[in-house]
Amino acid sequence: MPCSRYTLRMRTVDFILLIMVHQMCENLFITASEYDFEVFPVETCPQSNEEWNVRSNVQKCNKTHGYHCVPNKHLTSLIEFCYPGGVRLPFEGGNCLELAARGILNQIPCKQTFQNGCPDNFFFSQDLYKYPKCLSINTELRCFDADVECIFSRVLEEKASKQNNTTTVKNTAEKDAHIIVSNESSAALTAVIISIVVINIFALLIGLYFWKSEKLCFQKHTHKHLEETEMLHPFSRNAATKHKICIEKPLNRNGIDVDLDELDSEHLVEDMDQVLLLRRHCLDGAYENFKYLLFKNILGKEDQSLLSILQSRDKMGSSLLHYSAEGGSKDILETLLKYCPELNVDDTNHFGHTVLHLACKRGRYSLCTFLLSSEKYSRLLLTKSCHNLWNAAHFTAFNGDIKIFRLLHGKGEIDMKAETRNGLNILDIACINKKTDFCMELVNTNNELNLFFEKSDPRGWTIAHFAAKTGNKNIFNLFISNKFTSSKTHRGKTILHICCEYGHYDLCELIVKKSPFIGQILHDIDGEGWNVLHSAAKGGNLEVFKLIEKSLKSSDPLEILCKETFNRKTVLHICCIHKHVDICKYICQKLKSTPQKLNKVNDKLWTAAHYVAVEIQQNGKEEELIRILVEAGLDLKAKSDEGKTVLTVACEHRNKTLVNYLLHHHPELLKIETAKLREVAGFDDDIEANIHNALQELN
Repeated sequence: MPCSRYTLRMRTVDFILLIMVHQMCENLFITASEYDFEVFPVETCPQSNEEWNVRSNVQKCNKTHGYHCVPNKHLTSLIEFCYPGGVRLPFEGGNCLELAARGILNQIPCKQTFQNGCPDNFFFSQDLYKYPKCLSINTELRCFDADVECIFSRVLEEKASKQNNTTTVKNTAEKDAHIIVSNESSAALTAVIISIVVINIFALLIGLYFWKSEKLCFQKHTHKHLEETEMLHPFSRNAATKHKICIEKPLNRNGIDVDLDELDSEHLVEDMDQVLLLRRHCLDGAYENFKYLLFKNILGKEDQSLLSILQSRDKMGSSLLHYSAEGGSKDILETLLKYCPELNVDDTNHFGHTVLHLACKRGRYSLCTFLLSSEKYSRLLLTKSCHNLWNAAHFTAFNGDIKIFRLLHGKGEIDMKAETRNGLNILDIACINKKTDFCMELVNTNNELNLFFEKSDPRGWTIAHFAAKTGNKNIFNLFISNKFTSSKTHRGKTILHICCEYGHYDLCELIVKKSPFIGQILHDIDGEGWNVLHSAAKGGNLEVFKLIEKSLKSSDPLEILCKETFNRKTVLHICCIHKHVDICKYICQKLKSTPQKLNKVNDKLWTAAHYVAVEIQQNGKEEELIRILVEAGLDLKAKSDEGKTVLTVACEHRNKTLVNYLLHHHPELLKIETAKLREVAGFDDDIEANIHNALQELN
């Protein structure tokens, strides 16, 4: 009997450990399986702009797939990823962020739940590091650390669960206290442990295999997902997001939380879940899920008023047709046109976008082929432009899909030379979005296209200027010998100004060494008196700065560092404005032997130290810059023509961290123009209190 009981218990232990192994593997790969793009669990998210940029470079994110780091939708891990929605997405104050659904960056309300640390005002997603409470989670309790109510309720739940488990274990222990485990039992235990380890390794290898083969990234939507969809929080909507179709409101098994935007529509509250689910399936291209919902919950009902759901439009005027074009499903689009005669294939949203525009933008080749294979559809869609004068070719250039371009070009009806409202042609758009192969295709077929490479936009930017901005050597090389590469924008900027400003070393080196026009553009100044070294100081790439400094040979090695713009800024002033510590340190090492040059002032008598206080970052760089300047011999007590010191300017710009640093390390600044200092300190309550306390201590 004891042996039987022991065997039963060991089988129970075995089973429990198997469950634990399964749970471990599930936790390891859950992130990969639940999102449509790669995400990576991390211990912590970046806590500064500098760290954010470093991680972005490590993940090889870019302007179209911007780096983000947020909690996952279960609050079980922080994750970092390159978000296909872009770099700088706007969100409303009173919210943190999560990566919801299959990969939608959404808001989580925190104003009513956080004790502190919830964003007070409108913010951009790339600035989330400024709100560390939004990036601090308890992964075991699945709560934000600042959400005390959530933590408290979860702790109570755990406590109750542990009490129940303790009672069960205690009763079992009392019944089996007489059992003594023999050597034979120990051997059995060892065998079980070894088997569990083997199972663990086997499960891990299986998980890795499926992860690497991307089997876990499929989109699996069962009927259960139709009825029980996870909560999504709404996007903020403004100019930065107006071209992105997105789910408007959260869904969960209990329905949605309705706000004024949803109530201010033609839909009944009861129908809103259906509307949002249909949009989601269209956006995902999930035809079977769409068809199931359509026939079961709309066409299968006797209530004819439900058909109005198929005609619904979101706040941007996008119908289900537009959503289906983004998702790329020909079957969904055909079904909508068949069962909803009120929808037309050439319908546009508020921005004038057609289904062909959106299919081209998203690279939906199969759908584009379907639309253009029909003479009726082709005639209605091919020559249409949106309100900003983008036609299907412009959207194709944005995506860089050569197959779709050839499909459009083969129809022969679309104007490939057309310019958008802001003066861009298809070559400009492809260049700006770094679609090198697409640009090569346009250049190679230009005998047929007749694009005018020398043309410029309303600000005087040519294709060469756009290539300099993006730093694309391959595209620039296509035009390096053309005379128009030496032209200036209407503000007087050359390709070298622009390339230096954006810190593209490889392209700068190419221009300096290979451009036949370098002798002309190297010494040019722009409309504000900036030379290319000023632009390099703004760009922040020290290697670019040194390259340009070396190219601008002078008998006096310090002369070029002291060249002034029209308002008498020097390279030291400019790098301090933009908080480029390395360049500041490099310049100060050269100028510290000549205090007069180090302490140069602009037309308002501002020194480099004054500029440290503006365009605040509050990430430690301001304090580091002040230390470098002071060690080099800069006079921190210098006053502007209005009697302002660096402390005064820091108070004006509400740079709290710099104010505190100056009060702690340079209290002598309190004695300079004290009345003016008190006046500007009143702009912020915290700064005013700190200045008041510091003056009291000084006296």
